[in-house]
Amino acid sequence: MKLLALFLSAGMFAFSAWMFLETGDWVALVFAAGSLAYGLFFASGMMGRRL
Repeated sequence: MKLLALFLSAGMFAFSAWMFLETGDWVALVFAAGSLAYGLFFASGMMGRRL
């Protein structure tokens, strides 16, 4: 389940970053930062579980 969340957050980050680059809209930048934070959160949970 965490792996799915990691993939979804990566997809949301990619889309938000692309939207920011295309439009320059600050809201897309905020969503990209949030998606990156969620991805790091899920990745750190996965790494802690494997150690």
